[in-house]
Amino acid sequence: MNTIRQKEKKPNILYNYGISEALIGGLYEGTISVKNLREKGNFGLGAPGMLDGELTILDGKAYQTKANGETTILKDDKMIAFSSVTFFEPDLVSHINTFTDQHSLCQIIVNSLVNYNAMYAIRISGNFNYIKTRAFPLIEAPFPVLSSIMDRQRIFEYEHTSGILVGYLLPEYLNGISISGFHFHFLSSDKKQGGHVLDFTGENLKVEIAELRSMELEVSSDRNFQQFRFRNKYNEDLAKVGRGY
Repeated sequence: MNTIRQKEKKPNILYNYGISEALIGGLYEGTISVKNLREKGNFGLGAPGMLDGELTILDGKAYQTKANGETTILKDDKMIAFSSVTFFEPDLVSHINTFTDQHSLCQIIVNSLVNYNAMYAIRISGNFNYIKTRAFPLIEAPFPVLSSIMDRQRIFEYEHTSGILVGYLLPEYLNGISISGFHFHFLSSDKKQGGHVLDFTGENLKVEIAELRSMELEVSSDRNFQQFRFRNKYNEDLAKVGRGY
């Protein structure tokens, strides 16, 4: 990774609302408002209530990319089912001047990190030759498990666009609570394109990384969540949903 710069900063904290295993298992109802979520972070991603598209939080604003491809700013009273946010303050900054793809860039990032089992928030900005994203449509009760409705996801492919990837690299021990590995959402510079990232290529990219020193986990007191049976049976489903197939 080129020209990494480190600077002094206050520790970042990862705020995680909800449990990813519960979301994958069909708990799609929103139980935290955008207003309350934004009090916990200005950068992050998640799932709107009723699985209605994809949530991206950037610079303190919450954006929803719906299955029709439309991206809009969410009002404070919109309810969210699951989210991971932080007040983003990078401690590693780099510029990738050559052409790269998703796999190669992720490998460059991994190779640059000192603490393999730490939590990281990652912001990647610049020009994308190609980017592939997805969003789910609104799902109504009774809710099926997420892996059974992969055929309902809507795929978007954009060429020669600029924007920002908002995401995380989380360790395996958090799988089931959050989503381990790399997880990115996209928001274009004009705020009209977005979604959960499935693939990309790009060049002249700025990579900013924040190591998250601690985690705050909050769960819902909602009856459906409190009666959900956790069995750690959705790990492969988590990987499937992340890949998009």
